[in-house]
Order: sequence, then C-alpha cells, then structure tokens
Amino acid sequence: MRRWFLLPLLAVAALAMTGGTAYADDPPAAPAAPAASAAQTFGIQPATATEPDARGTFSYAATPGALLKDHVAVWNYGEQPLTVRLYPADAFNTDSGGYDVLPDGKPSTQAGSWLKTSVGSVTLPGRSRQIVPFTLAVPADAAPGDHAAGIVVAVRAESKDAKGNAVTVDQRVGSRVNIRVSGDLRAELKVENAKAAYHPSLNPLDTGRTTVSYTVRNTGNVRLGGKQAVRVGNVFGSIATGNAPADLQELLPGNAVNYSFDVSGVYPTLWGTAGITIDPLPVAGDKDPKLVSDVSKHRFALIPWTTLAALLLLALLTGRRWLNRCRRRTPGAPAMPSALPAPVAAAAVLLAALTFGQLADAPRAFAADPVGTLSFDYPKGHDDDAIDLLSSGPCPDPANYLTVRINGAGFPAEGAPLTGTVAASVYRAAPNGGFVLPLANTLKVVATQAGSGPLKGEYTITASCRHKVKPASVKDFTAVLTFTDPTTWTTAAVAPAGMLHQAVAAEPMPTPAKGAAPGAAGSAAAPAADSGVPLYSWLAVSAGLLLLGWLTVPYARRLRARRAAAEEAAE
Repeated sequence: MRRWFLLPLLAVAALAMTGGTAYADDPPAAPAAPAASAAQTFGIQPATATEPDARGTFSYAATPGALLKDHVAVWNYGEQPLTVRLYPADAFNTDSGGYDVLPDGKPSTQAGSWLKTSVGSVTLPGRSRQIVPFTLAVPADAAPGDHAAGIVVAVRAESKDAKGNAVTVDQRVGSRVNIRVSGDLRAELKVENAKAAYHPSLNPLDTGRTTVSYTVRNTGNVRLGGKQAVRVGNVFGSIATGNAPADLQELLPGNAVNYSFDVSGVYPTLWGTAGITIDPLPVAGDKDPKLVSDVSKHRFALIPWTTLAALLLLALLTGRRWLNRCRRRTPGAPAMPSALPAPVAAAAVLLAALTFGQLADAPRAFAADPVGTLSFDYPKGHDDDAIDLLSSGPCPDPANYLTVRINGAGFPAEGAPLTGTVAASVYRAAPNGGFVLPLANTLKVVATQAGSGPLKGEYTITASCRHKVKPASVKDFTAVLTFTDPTTWTTAAVAPAGMLHQAVAAEPMPTPAKGAAPGAAGSAAAPAADSGVPLYSWLAVSAGLLLLGWLTVPYARRLRARRAAAEEAAE
C-alpha cells in the first residue's frame, strides 16, 4: 500500500481536532469592577419646603406655558464642611444606553434650560443638608411628549497622579427630572444602520461568525424601554440566534443606542439575512398606547472563503494535470479533447459535493417535523396559573435540548420564550415516553414582559427539540389555547387523567445504559455530543483530499526524478 495514501486521512484528522468558534449563547465576560469613591460624600434628592420626601425622581405633567415650583435637598454625608455647585442640565443617552447630563459650563438648550435653582452653590457643614427651591417654566411652544433633564450637585477636586501630574476630578450626582408636556403622544422605536459581516473559520468544516451592528433610535416623543432579538439566516432557512442584547431601560426621545455583537452557527450559502426585532416597552410606571414592534432585515454576503480557496487550488492542479496529459498524447497539438477527462469530471463532482454537502443537513434541520403534540393537565385556566405541559414523545437523539415559546397576537413574529434552552435529561419522564415541561413564568408575566397587552384569541405553544449548539429545530411539539377573555383560557389538548402527576412523582430520568436503544418509553437518551459537522461534509472533504493527493504525488515523484537525473549529469 502506498504511504502517501495516508496523508489526506491525517489532514482530515487534523481538521477535526481544530478548535471551534465561540457561540453566541456562551456566557458573556464578567464586567469590570467599579472604581472606588472619593473621600467626599454628598447627595441630592427631591424634597418639600421643609424636608426630603420619598420621591425617586421629579416627574411632572404640564401644559405649554406652565410654571411650577419645587424643592431639592442637598446632603453632605462627610464630617468636613463642603461647598458644592448646583445646576440644572439637559439629559441624554450615551452610545451604550446609559443616562447622563451635560457637564457644568456647557449650556442647555432643552429641558435643562427650563429649570432654575435659587442658588448656584451651597456650603454645607459636616453631616448636614439644605433645602434649595427651584422653578420649572415650560415654554409656550414646548413640543408634546417627554422632556428629560437633571439637577446636578458637583464637586471639583485637584490631585496628583503617581507621576506627579496635576489631575482634576469632577464628581457629580444628580436627580432626574422628567417632564411630560400634554398633546399627541407617539411611542416608536426604529432600527437604523443595520450591517452584517461574515467571518469564515479557518476550518472549512466549521461555521464562521457573523458580526451584526445596528442603531436603535427613539423616533417618538415619549421615553421607552425595549426588548431586542437578532437572528441570522441563510438561503436554506437555517437560522442562528445570538444572545439577546440587554433590554433598553430608558431611551429618551430623539436619542439612539449602538449595538454590535457576534452570532455563530449559520452555514455559508453565498447570501444571508440578518433580522433585528425591537419591541418597545413603556418605562416603569408609564402606560403609552400603540407600542408597535419594528423589524429590520439586512442582506449580506455569506461566502465560505476557506472552502473556495481549497476548491480553487484543487481546480488549478486538476487543470494542469489534464493539460499535461493532453500534450503528451498529441505532441505539438494543443487542441483540447472533446471528451471531459476523468480527473476533471471528478473535480466537478467534488466541487458540488464540497459546496452543498456541508449544507445537506441545513434544510432538514430547519424544516422541523411538527408531528408531536403538547397537552395540559386541565381544559381551562387563568393567565396567572402555573402551567405544566406534557409532550407526546421524546426528542430524537442526539437533539436532546428543549426550548418552549408562545406565538400569537401581541407577541413578536418569532414568538416569546417560555423557557430557556434546557437539556431534556433535566425534565421528568412521563409514562407515554414524553417529558413534563413546567413553564418558568405564568402567561401573564410573559405577556407583561413582552409588552403584548391583553391576551386575546388563539395562541400556539411550541416545544422544540434542538442540538446543544444548533438553534434550528429538529422536532416540534405544539398545542393551542384560546383566551376567551384577557384572564381566562381554554384548550382541547388535555393529557390523560393523572399522567402528569405520575411523571412528577417519578424518579429523575436515568441515563440509558451503554448499548440501550434511545427513546425507550419512560426514559430519554442522554444528550450526545454534537459535532456540528454533517456526515456529507466529512465524506466530501475526505474525497477531495484523496483526489488532491492523487494529483500531487506524481508531480512530487517527477520532481524527485529530475533532481536525481540532474545530479547524475553533474557527476
């Protein structure tokens, strides 16, 4: 047996052992620790004319031209006397979504200019406070909606760093001022400047990562929070979902927040689509009508550069070998033969196999087999009931991870999650071979978090079996419930009497013994390691490496023979 025949197999093994990419559902890195506070400690809070009160912020509902009076308490918590500056300023959102106000010395042009404190600085003895009056004058032409500002207490201190350089430290604390001017209110968030870029892995058998960046802008005139979801799909419908960015807590009108993060797990198919969904939510204690989701879709190139580079090299070697054979057969005649030589035909077949073989499982994974059903323990319930669901069977091995979502009026098109992605072995087994799936939250809580408003009509609950790292569903179990009023639902999918209770009382599902058949009744197969690489891809690349060896070894032998002949001629 020729030893060179083993070289491609060793190359395949090397590719298999290369490290995979980090997935978007990996836990994020721990945040940095906050900086230590300075020795001076002071504060500010809303107050009456005589003492601080329990308000967390200043919130006003006013008409254009209104004049309001209020008070703020300034505190010195330290032992030494302290002089602080006191000033109002416009509020804004930072690029990362934080809340900030303009620094002292930069003039305010919005709501900060409507406020005026009675004094600009306060000197406080140790451990004391002072009540400071201020006025709010709303302009007669003030636009309807929310306007944000802050009343700030600041202390500037001079110090030196480790090298002896002078450093100015400006400490600031403030109290938020929210002003809602009467008129037509619009609640609207928009996704802007969506971009996506695919970064292939050096391993042609692995999926790459897609960097998605976009901006969320408050184009309405009221403060809003929001939930976000980002999904990347290829032309076959295979979808990868990244970790949801942190919820928007408070985005002021006209302000914007920038986001950028990576999503992994989509096979490259020349073209892909990045979908970004933003669901507006009212800020705490606020109720605004017509909260409409915004969905932005952006097409981008999904090109497997490493695979194409390998194919190009293979095509060049194959074409060169073919031309050399043609010249040897008909010396002096460079005419091309009419029939396609076997090496070229093999290379063409390999090109198709490498391009589509690694994607062979993508359509199958995305087109989940919706033959399973879910059932409830009772035919009627309320939106604040704890719910357990029963699946009609186990998940197909090795897709032993389950996630549950709800779809219907008020929820995003992709649905709202009812559970996280959990290993099936965590759930109890039922006598029918299925799982008992307790929902993490009541439907009322889920609807509130998603901002769906009152529940009405039919809703579909889907439990999807998936691999650990592949987001595409392999098998779905579904059930339908109908809300007859905002708090009461009914369903025809009811489990056999006592089956859920028998499962809950049972022992945790055992791990099947080695060699046992997966999916046996009353048990579930333990999650198996998912290579993430289709079998067709292994076969195609192995065949390609063998063909590459078959094409290159004769050149190596010929080169060695030429060198030997040259050495003999030299002697």
